[in-house]
Amino acid sequence: MAETQGVIPLRALRAGAVGELPSAFPSGVTISRSTYVLTFVESIERIENGPICGRETVDCWVLDNGVLRVKAISMGGNLVSIEKEGQEYIWQNQAGATYYGAGSNAFPLTRGLILHGGIRVAAVTAEHGLYYDSDWDVEFVADQAGSNIVLSIRDSAENRALLCDTLSRGQFSAPGSDLPMSKYPVTDALFVFEIGLRPGEDFVRLRAGLINSRDSEVTGEIWLPQTYPVNADGQVISHQQKRRCKDLWVYQGMVKDNFLAQDMRLDPDRDLPAYRGKNGFVLGCPPTPANWNDADLNKPLAWPTGSGGILYDYPRRDGDYHALSYGDGRGIAYLTLSDAGRPHYTKMWSWGNPALFNRQQALAQNPPLAAGRPKTEYYEPWGSAFNTGFFETGTFPPGESAWQAFILPIESGLDSGKSQQQLLEAVNQRVAPIVSQLG
Repeated sequence: MAETQGVIPLRALRAGAVGELPSAFPSGVTISRSTYVLTFVESIERIENGPICGRETVDCWVLDNGVLRVKAISMGGNLVSIEKEGQEYIWQNQAGATYYGAGSNAFPLTRGLILHGGIRVAAVTAEHGLYYDSDWDVEFVADQAGSNIVLSIRDSAENRALLCDTLSRGQFSAPGSDLPMSKYPVTDALFVFEIGLRPGEDFVRLRAGLINSRDSEVTGEIWLPQTYPVNADGQVISHQQKRRCKDLWVYQGMVKDNFLAQDMRLDPDRDLPAYRGKNGFVLGCPPTPANWNDADLNKPLAWPTGSGGILYDYPRRDGDYHALSYGDGRGIAYLTLSDAGRPHYTKMWSWGNPALFNRQQALAQNPPLAAGRPKTEYYEPWGSAFNTGFFETGTFPPGESAWQAFILPIESGLDSGKSQQQLLEAVNQRVAPIVSQLG
C-alpha cells in the first residue's frame, strides 16, 4: 500500500492487480518486494527551488541477478532504476515532479504531464501515452532461464473512465473533429511491458507490445520512452545517417538558420510506405552548420534551443543501437534490430542548451510548456517498432504486435574527451557479443 506525506496530486484512480511473488527462483535471478519514493513539488513555479510538498512511498519490485539490480513500479508501468556496481543508470526526478502543460491539449490528459523518470510503454497515444499516471497490473515469472516482471494494462472504456480527467483535443482529435481523443478510439488491446534478467548477464531484457483481441485491426501508437542523466559533455552515440525534423515549431526554433535542411518532399525516402502523406525536413548526420558555429546535435545540452527540440531517425534507425554517454565516462545503449525488413524508429527529445533557457520567460508563455523543464537535466530517446513519429498512428492486426530490446549499462570507456568515432568504437565493442541474441 502507498504511504503519503504532504500534498500528493490527483491522478488516475485505477487500482493495479498484483500477482504473488514466486516461491522459488530456479535460475538464481531473484524478485523481491521493496519500496520506492516519488517526490512532488507544488507547481512548475517550484521546480527550480522547491520545496518538496509531498512524498509517496509505493511498492516496487526488484530483479537481481548479482550483476544488475532493476526496480519497477505499478504507476505508469515504469522501470525506475537500473543499478550496476552501486551506480544508477536511470534519470530519476528526485528534485520533485509536478504536472505541467495543464489545459494545453499537448498531452492526452488535460491535467498535463508528470515525469518521474524511467523506462516504460507509452500506450495508445503520443506524448507519454494515456496511462502514464495509472497503476498497471503486475505479474511475475521465474523459470530456469531467468526472472521477469510483467506490467500490463488494457485500453478499455472502463480504464479510460478511471483516468478521472477530460481527455484532450488538439492533435488527439481526428481531422475535422473536435471530439476529445477521437483520433485514438478505444482499442480494447492489452499493452504489455516485460522486464527480465538472466543469470550473469549485464543487460536488461525488455519486451514491449500489445495484444489485439478483436477480429479486426486497431489504430494507435506504442513507444518505449526512456530517461537518462546527461551533462554538457554527454553525447548521443549512433550510426544514423539522416534525421527528420517533423514539427514546424522545432524547425523554426532549432533548425532554421542553424543547420542546412532539405524539404522531405525532395528526399527519395519520402516514397517509403511508412512516410506516404507525411512531411518534414531532413538533416544529414552529422548535420551541416549554417550560421551557428557550435552545431553539435550529438550533444543534447548543446542543441540551439532553450525550450526543447525533437528529431527522429529517418527513414529508420541505422545500426543496432541508440546510445548515450552521460559525460562522466559511463553511458547506456538501447539495442534492437533495425533494417529494411524490420525497421525500428527513434524519437529524440532534449530540452536543449540550458544557457538559452529562462524559466521566467517560459512561465510567461501561454501555455507555459517549456517551464516544465525539470531542475536536473536528462535526455529522452523513444523507441518504436511500429510508429514513425508522434501523432502518426499505426494499425495493429489481430493478435500480438511486439518487439524485443536490450538495455546495456556501460560503466566506463565513454570518456568526455573522446570523439564521436571513438565513442562509436567503444560501444560497438560492448554490444557485439549481445546483438546476435536479438535474432
